[in-house]
Amino acid sequence: MTPRFSYQPIVLALLATLVLAGLFYLPYLSVRTKTIDAFYTQQMLLAQQAGSGLQSYFATYTKALTYLSEQGAIKTMEDSGKALLLDFFSIHTEDISNIQRIDANGASLFTFPEDTTVQGESAHCLRTLDAQTPLVSDVIAHRGAKERIFFSIPVLREERFDGCLSLSLPYARIANRYLNQIPMHDEGYVLLFSRSGTILHAPDTSFIGREGSHLHGPQEDIALLRSRIAAQEQTLVRLRTDPIGGGPRADGAVFAVVYPVSLPGDNSWSIVLVTPAQKVLGAMAAFRSQWLVVTGLAVVSVGLLSFFLSGNLAKRREEQRLQAMKEQLAGLLDLAPMGVFLLDPRGVVVYANQEAKRLVTDTTEAVVAGRPLIDFLHRSCRPAVAAQIKDSIAGQAVQVEAAQLLTASGSLRDVVITATPYQIGSLQQCILIVRDVSAERKSAAWQRRLAAAVDQVKEAVLIVDDQGIIEYANVALGEMTGYSRGECGGQPARMLWAREQDAHFDQKFEDVVKLGEVWRGRIVNQRKDGSLFVAAATVSPVRDTMGAITHYVLVQRDITHEVEIDARMRQAQKMEAIGTLAGGIAHDFNNILGGIIGFTDMALLQCAPGTELHSNLLHIRQGGKRAADLVQQILTFSRQSAEEKSPVVVAALIQESLKLMRATLPATIDIKQELWENTAKVMAAPVQIQQIVMNLCANAFYSMKEKGGRLTLRLRRKRAAELGKTGDHEAGDWLALVVEDTGQGMENETLQRIFTPFFTTKKPGEGTGMGLSVVHGIVRDLGGEITVRSQPEEGTVFTVLLPLVDQEPHGELLSGEGPLLTGTEHVLVVDDEKEIRETCRMMLGHLGYAVTTSGSPLEVLALLDRAQPPVDLVITDQTMPKMTGLDLTEEIRRLHPEIPVILCTGYSDRLNYDIAREAGACDLLMKPVDLRGLSAAVRSALDMSN
Repeated sequence: MTPRFSYQPIVLALLATLVLAGLFYLPYLSVRTKTIDAFYTQQMLLAQQAGSGLQSYFATYTKALTYLSEQGAIKTMEDSGKALLLDFFSIHTEDISNIQRIDANGASLFTFPEDTTVQGESAHCLRTLDAQTPLVSDVIAHRGAKERIFFSIPVLREERFDGCLSLSLPYARIANRYLNQIPMHDEGYVLLFSRSGTILHAPDTSFIGREGSHLHGPQEDIALLRSRIAAQEQTLVRLRTDPIGGGPRADGAVFAVVYPVSLPGDNSWSIVLVTPAQKVLGAMAAFRSQWLVVTGLAVVSVGLLSFFLSGNLAKRREEQRLQAMKEQLAGLLDLAPMGVFLLDPRGVVVYANQEAKRLVTDTTEAVVAGRPLIDFLHRSCRPAVAAQIKDSIAGQAVQVEAAQLLTASGSLRDVVITATPYQIGSLQQCILIVRDVSAERKSAAWQRRLAAAVDQVKEAVLIVDDQGIIEYANVALGEMTGYSRGECGGQPARMLWAREQDAHFDQKFEDVVKLGEVWRGRIVNQRKDGSLFVAAATVSPVRDTMGAITHYVLVQRDITHEVEIDARMRQAQKMEAIGTLAGGIAHDFNNILGGIIGFTDMALLQCAPGTELHSNLLHIRQGGKRAADLVQQILTFSRQSAEEKSPVVVAALIQESLKLMRATLPATIDIKQELWENTAKVMAAPVQIQQIVMNLCANAFYSMKEKGGRLTLRLRRKRAAELGKTGDHEAGDWLALVVEDTGQGMENETLQRIFTPFFTTKKPGEGTGMGLSVVHGIVRDLGGEITVRSQPEEGTVFTVLLPLVDQEPHGELLSGEGPLLTGTEHVLVVDDEKEIRETCRMMLGHLGYAVTTSGSPLEVLALLDRAQPPVDLVITDQTMPKMTGLDLTEEIRRLHPEIPVILCTGYSDRLNYDIAREAGACDLLMKPVDLRGLSAAVRSALDMSN
C-alpha cells in the first residue's frame, strides 16, 4: 500500500514562517502610519495658511462694504453716494472688477464700470435679496469674460431691506494669491469646493463650475469625499484613483487632505490638497520589496525541508496505521453480532471471530481454526452447504437461507449463511457471514399463528398508520363489509364509514385519538353494496419504543341487530312513560270534563231549545265531548301492551291519528282525505295502523315545513289481479293506503336507503332514522307491501298495501237516542271531587232519585247502616284517598250484598269491566259521564237488582 503523504508538518512550518514574516511586517506598518500622520500634519498646515488668507481677504471687503452700505447717500444713491463708490473702486481697482448697487426689487441703481455680463448675472443678486445676509457666490464665468466671484452685502433703510451692495472680484487673482502659492509635490494639486459640492478651482479648468459627482474614480470614494466636504470636516481621505485623471498618477491611489474655510454669510469653501500615495510612501517601497523577497525565500526553503521530512514521517505512520488497522479489524470482527469465518480452498476454517466460536461451540474460548466447516453443520444440510461454499471459493457469491449449525451441546441453530469470495495475492479464499435467525423464525412462526388467530375471530380487525391508512385487515372485515383485503389495503379507514354518524362524531373521535387514548364508541359503517350497519368499535394506539404513536388498531363488531332492539326498547319505554303520563292526566282531566259536561246537560234542560243560550250550551257540551274523545285517543295511541291482531276499521284509525297531528301542523299545510273505503278492515292492532299513518305523515310534514303544501291520504280497494298478484296466498282484495305530499322530494340515491335503520336526511337532533324502518317492519309483519315514488322538487308518494279481511270488529257498541230513564230510588254517590259529587247529585235529582253524597269512602259503610230511606244503589269513584273504589265495592258486597254498585273511573290501567264485575260491581262507567249515559246505567243496575 502506498504511504499516505502527510501535509501537516509542511503546513505547520509554513504557518510558523508566515507568523515570523508578520512580526517583521509590524515595524513597516508602524513607520507607514507615522509617515502618513506627518504628511497629514504638513498638508493641513499648508491648507490652513491658504484658508486664513482667504478669510482675511473676505473679512477686509466685508468691513468695507458694511461701512458703505450704512452710508445714507449710498442708500438713497445720491450723487455723493455714487462719488463715494467711485472713489472706493479707484482705490481697489486692482482687486475689484466691478461695483454695483441693486434695489429691493432686483433693479440696478448703479453699476461701475458698465458691464453687460454683470447686468445679466442676476441669480447671485436674487439670492442676496432672498437671504438678506452677506453672501459669497460660486465662481461664475460668462462666454468671453473672465471668471469672477460676487460678494454682496444687504442695504437696510429704516431697518428694512432696500437691496444690496455687490462687488465683482476676479477669481484668477484670488486663486493666484492664495491657492496657486501652496507648495505641492510635482504631481500634487489643489482643489477648491463650495459648500454645495461645486468645484471652484482645479488644475483642469474644465472641471470648474461642475458638481463633485463628475470627478473620476469609484463612486463610493467620490461619495466619501463629498460627504466630508459637506460636513466641513478637517480630514484625510484615501482615494483609489486620481479624481481629476490623466498623467502617470491616473491609476494610482492618492491622499486628499480636506480643510474647510468659513466665509461671510454662513457660507464656506473647502480646500482639498491632492498628493499621489507613491510620493508620500515612496521611501517605504524599498523596505516592503526587501521584506517580500526575504519572506518568499523563507517560505520556499521551509516548504522544501518540510516536504522531505513529511515523506519519511508519512511512511513511518503508514506502517503504524496498517498494524493498528489489523488489530482493530480483528477486534471489530470479535465485536460483530454475526459469525465470521475465513475458509481456505479446502473449506477449512482459517479464522473465526468470537461470535462464530459461540455459534458452533457455545463458548468463545474454543479453538475452531484448522477444522472443516462441515463438521459444525447438521447432516441434513451438509451436502447443499458444501456445494455452495465450493461455488463461492470458485468466485461466485452465494447465500444459503436454510442451514442448521450443530453445537457442541447437541442443540441446533437456524442460520443464514452468506459466502463471498476473497483473494489474497494468488490464494483464493472464502468469507462466510453466519447470522443466527433462530429467534427470528420463532417470532415469525408466532406472528403467523397470531395472524391466523386474528383471521379466525368474528370481529373485524384493522391496523392503520398514523395517517389513518389501512395496512392490515382480517377476514372478518371482508365478511362484514364486502371489501376484500386488496381493496382495503392502502385506503383510508374512513372509506368504510358512512356519512350518517352521530352529531359531533368526528370532533369527539379526533379529540380522543389525538391524545393517544383508547376510543370506544359506535360507528355507522357502509358496506360495499351501500347498505349500512352499526358497529361497536375500539380504537387503540400502538406506540414505538420512544413512546410515539405509529399505528392504531381498530376492532369492531356488528351490533345493528342489538341497536335495533335497543331502539325498540327505548321506544317502548318512551311510549310507556307517555302512557303513564297520559293516564295521570286523563284521570284528572276526565274529572274536570265530567263536571263541565254534567253541568252543561243540566243547563240544557233548563233552557228552551232554539234559543241562543241553548245553542251556546250545545257548543260547550260538544267541546267537552271532543276533549274526552281526544283524551281517549291519546290513551289508545300510548298503549304499549302487546295486543292481539283483530279486524280494525282503517279509516277510523286514520281519522283519529290525523286529529292528534292536526294541532301540531302549521297552517301552510293542507290535509286532504279521500277515504273512499271507510268500512274496510284489515287484521292488525290499532296502534300498528296509527304508527304507519303517523310516521308517514311526519315525514311528509317535514318535507313541506319550509314552503308548505298539501298532504293527501287515499284509501282504496285493489284487486289481486290488478296488482299482478297471482299466488294462492296473495289472492283476495287488498287495501291501498296512499300518502302523497307536495314537498321537496328525494333523489334516487336517497330512495335506495330510506328504509335502512338509522338513515335520515334530517339535521342532527331532528330525527333518529328509525321511522320508515319501523313502518317497513310493521307492514311486513302484517303481510303487506310498501313502495315509494319520488322526484326532487316533485313530492313523494308512499303506497301501503294490506290484505283485507271480512270479519267484524270485536266490541262494537250500538247506541241510540231515546227518552231519559227515571226513578225514585235512593242513590249514594261517593267521590273525592266535590264538582263530581255535585254534578251527579243534580243529574240524579233531575231524574227523580233521592241522592246522598259522600267525599270519604271510609264513612260509606256507616251511612249504609243508618240511611233512611235505605240506600238502593251506590255509585263510587275508583281513585280516592285511603281506599279505592274496588276495595269499597268488595266491602259493600261482603256486608250489604243486596245493594248494587256502579264503579266510575277517569282512567286506570288496572281496572276494566271484568275486574269490576269480579269485585262485585254491576257496571263500569268511564268519565266523563253525561246525563243520558248516567240515566241508562243507573236504571239498568236497579232493574237488575230487583
